[in-house]
Amino acid sequence: MASLAWTRPAGAQDSPALSPPVPQSSTDVPYPPGASGDAAVLLELVVEKDGRVSRADVIEGDPPFAEQAQRAVLSWRFTPARRGDTPVAARIRARVAFHQEEEEPPAAASVPVAPAPTQAPKPAPAPPLEVTVRGDRREVGQTTLSAHDVREMPGAFGDPFRAIEALPGVVPVVSGIPYFYIRGAPPNDNGYYLDGIRVPLLFHIGLGQGVIHPALIEHVDFFSGAPPAGYGRFAGAIIAGQTREPAPKLHGEANLRIVDAGALVEAPLDDAGSSALIAGRYGYPGPILSAITPDVKLGYWDYQARATWQIAERDSLGVFGFGSHDYLAAKDSGELREQFVSDFHRLDLRYDRALDDGRVRVAVTAGYDSQGSAPTYVTDRSAAARFEVDTQLSAAVRLRSGADAWFDAYGFRQTATSPRDPVVPSSANPPPTNVTAGVHTDVVWRLSPRVEIVPGARVDAFASSRARTTTVVPAFDPRLAARVTLARHVAHLSTFGVSHQYPILRVGAVPAAVVSVPGFPPGREQLQTVAQASQGLELELPADFVLTATGFLSGWSGLTDLTASCVQIEPAVTGPQPEAPPPPPYVCPDEKPVHGRSYGVELLLRRPLSKRVSGWLSYTLSRSTRETHFATATGRDAVATVPSEGDRTHVLNAVLAYDLGRRWRAGGRFLFFTGQPYSKLEGSVPIPPYNDQRFPPFFRVDVRLEKRWPLGTNGAIAFVLEGQNVTLSKQGFPDAIDCDTHGTPEGTTTTCTRGMVGPITIPSLGVEVFF
Repeated sequence: MASLAWTRPAGAQDSPALSPPVPQSSTDVPYPPGASGDAAVLLELVVEKDGRVSRADVIEGDPPFAEQAQRAVLSWRFTPARRGDTPVAARIRARVAFHQEEEEPPAAASVPVAPAPTQAPKPAPAPPLEVTVRGDRREVGQTTLSAHDVREMPGAFGDPFRAIEALPGVVPVVSGIPYFYIRGAPPNDNGYYLDGIRVPLLFHIGLGQGVIHPALIEHVDFFSGAPPAGYGRFAGAIIAGQTREPAPKLHGEANLRIVDAGALVEAPLDDAGSSALIAGRYGYPGPILSAITPDVKLGYWDYQARATWQIAERDSLGVFGFGSHDYLAAKDSGELREQFVSDFHRLDLRYDRALDDGRVRVAVTAGYDSQGSAPTYVTDRSAAARFEVDTQLSAAVRLRSGADAWFDAYGFRQTATSPRDPVVPSSANPPPTNVTAGVHTDVVWRLSPRVEIVPGARVDAFASSRARTTTVVPAFDPRLAARVTLARHVAHLSTFGVSHQYPILRVGAVPAAVVSVPGFPPGREQLQTVAQASQGLELELPADFVLTATGFLSGWSGLTDLTASCVQIEPAVTGPQPEAPPPPPYVCPDEKPVHGRSYGVELLLRRPLSKRVSGWLSYTLSRSTRETHFATATGRDAVATVPSEGDRTHVLNAVLAYDLGRRWRAGGRFLFFTGQPYSKLEGSVPIPPYNDQRFPPFFRVDVRLEKRWPLGTNGAIAFVLEGQNVTLSKQGFPDAIDCDTHGTPEGTTTTCTRGMVGPITIPSLGVEVFF
């Protein structure tokens, strides 16, 4: 067995204790058939968080010994390296020594004599492994959710994308449907990425599952404000998923639930590191919905396929395709009408080159999106290219830089609202064609063992063409983050950044979402702009708890969310009107910038969910306001600062999970948030003061119970019972308007009131298999 020699990296004294990987399987390598003599091979191995060897590169050595060693080490298994109690990926060096056994000489005829006592030779010490931890320090302002950690979170259904709902500053537009206000930013301002590929959303609209199979996700990075310079063109939060590296062995996962079924299988293509993967999920929630309500129809599916070829020692080619479909329909006036239909597809071709201390990636992406509700659907045919380089310039300086460009050709597709309605073509206000290009760079600079700063910036050009008119607007987005270790277990975190985004043109409202097209309206050249700042403290507490307290402030201009829309107020009819000319028609002042602001305090107390007793507590105290325009009865423009639709004074998440023993695990989650603001109605029209009312607070309880059995050497089978909103709580929602039309002596009057939605509850009973 090989021994380990561990060298503590520079600066590690300010981090939790680092421990190297420990071999758990035999490290013997058979002598190559047909070879002769002694030899030594030096290998560099990548040991992942689950202890498997995902890559082996030959540093020194000659054939056939190098090939024999490279093939053998891919079957080694390790206890992974750890930073504190957190598994991290590591790069280690292993020297494999080959010695040819000498043949015993033939025995000579002689008089037998008693053998002289001999001393067993001492075994030669095994060559050491040189270990270097590869896991990067978490970005300032970043929260990372690993697939392993969130598998145990009640209400997340084992999906790392769904688990972001439990983070501070995040509140769903409607509980159970994964469209979020994040630090006051409306859902359309939040950016979603997968392996650096921009996608319209990472959740299914129906039951909120992720559109990527959880077994393909390594982790999800969440930036609630001022992300690194590599992410841009969104004025809200960034949710970025990262897929797992290709595996050297056949493995898979399958799950069957009462609402959907999914599977993933990956297999190596050769011994050089090439592999192929296929995965997908199909939802069939119809029977469950029919038992709850016969007026809703829901369906969803997704797929993923990936192939990777190792074309040289440091070079690889890959192709990654994935897509998603969602369908939601509800009865309206006795007819089933499409409320939301969404499709998107991506095909990404990539080339990667490993550097001595980093990597380079060049990739191109083609995409197609379609979203909407009857009768209007928005399509987007897109193409993108990106170049990324990440390298360690010195022990204290790491450079991350790149360039990217997006092309989007939008379109409107008009259909009949119902089978009896005619199709009305949409020719007015043609959709835009957008081209966005830019460069970005930042530097992770460790000034001292206690001080790290990350200055960065990106420069973008936003170009939008509509009706033979092209508008080009440049944007400069500076970023700065800093981490200062104040004491052994206390760090100060600081972020600041500016971001720009296209204006969002609202096409129509659907439940919990807005179908929209980004682009410059005619005669307007203003981007959405946000400046975001935060200051926080991170404390490492006993028993593996970590507490983070953060204060944040965000300021927007050029907002286009719902509250920022114009509201026209007609004069109330209370009796005979004097003969006077009517007020002039009111035109929404689009040329006037709409401002908004959000500020608050966030607390997050975490203990890894892989522990026997684990906990998670997040709380947000915040305020979010918008500037709204409305017309008075005389047609004058009036402006007021009001609570935004995303304003929730209090948001609380509490999670508790417990390992009961004998492979039983149980957990619960409690969610509470302040009710959403809304306006009173005059008939069906909102009247000032805008958003001066609030719905009652909302709460829900999620539960989870799991029993697991081992299956073979590395497999398992699990029974999982899970439920979201088992309390069957309803939520107030401004778009849920109940109207009643009745006759009066003066004529017909329509009276409308705000209503409630739900209960939206998601039951799950299923079996999961891992191999």
